[in-house]
Amino acid sequence: MDIYSLAITHIHAPVPTVRMSAWAEDRYYSDHKGVPRFRPGLFGSVAMAAGMIIILGMTLI
Repeated sequence: MDIYSLAITHIHAPVPTVRMSAWAEDRYYSDHKGVPRFRPGLFGSVAMAAGMIIILGMTLI
C-alpha cells in the first residue's frame, strides 16, 4: 500500500456542527475544563526526563 492511498483512507469528512443555545454552550464549556494540572510527582518526572535528554544530546554533539 502506498502512502497516498493510506492517507486517503484516513481522511475523515468534516463533522457537521450542531447548533446550541447559549445555555447549552455555557454548560458544554463548563463541563469541559481546560488542561489538567500537573501533580508535583509528574512534573518532576517530566523535568528529569527533559534534563536527561538535554544532557545526552549535548554529549553526542
